[in-house]
Amino acid sequence: MCFEGKRVMPDTRKGLVRIGRGEEGLLHFQWLDRTQNVIEDDQIVFPDEAVFEKVNQASGRVYLLKFKTDDRKFFFWMQEPKAEDDQQLCISVNDYINRPLEFLEEEQSVASTPLQVSEGTVEENIPSSSSLRPVKLEDLQRILSNIESSADIDVDPDAGFGLGDLLKPDLIMPLLETLPLEQSLASYLPEGPWSPEDILELLQSPPFRQQVDSFTYVLRTGQIDLSQFGIDPSKYKFTVLSFLEALEDSVSKMSNSEAGQDEKDVRSESNLMDES
Repeated sequence: MCFEGKRVMPDTRKGLVRIGRGEEGLLHFQWLDRTQNVIEDDQIVFPDEAVFEKVNQASGRVYLLKFKTDDRKFFFWMQEPKAEDDQQLCISVNDYINRPLEFLEEEQSVASTPLQVSEGTVEENIPSSSSLRPVKLEDLQRILSNIESSADIDVDPDAGFGLGDLLKPDLIMPLLETLPLEQSLASYLPEGPWSPEDILELLQSPPFRQQVDSFTYVLRTGQIDLSQFGIDPSKYKFTVLSFLEALEDSVSKMSNSEAGQDEKDVRSESNLMDES
């Protein structure tokens, strides 16, 4: 189905909805073009964040994935041959997308239901070479807001310094003035020119600091999977200092690998020149 103005119209393409967990452990609600076998839309869904329901105003078998936390709406046209199975499919979809994350720990990709989606509601096109879209800032914010305190954690969450302690103006401003951080951060910031002062103001804003403090908490209490950052959890502790050391080691390894590749390329080019 597709939007024409405010109306939802049928889309002739055949689609497939797939619900499953990604490598980062989050639940993905994906739509694929069955003829091309390409994922065109990929939404991360948290428990109790969305509902899948029948559109009673429509005369056909139209269903809606509606998010409670924002204005995202995705319309689907059921393509299963038996209409009497629609209600059970709807129940199954809601059951799966609203399960607590820990209940999904042992499960793999599950429900694949033939549906047809409205192109007008697609927020992002997914390249055919990628099965999942990267986790964005808004996803991380929702991850943090959905993490609950664990009752059996024997860790002092107030021990040591937090990531927010590293964002003090006297520490950040020299870096902003001497390093091309605006270019490095451009893809993570809203469009438009950003001066060092603008970035510093963002880093000091209450919403950003709240998210940083939340991330510090889940890091200290071990409620985060360090492997999603390329970090081996067995080699580092759940502290801010250890986390920063792990990131530094990761960057150093990457730099050494790139340097070694450049040196190899130079040697190869030199050998070709000698042979000629």
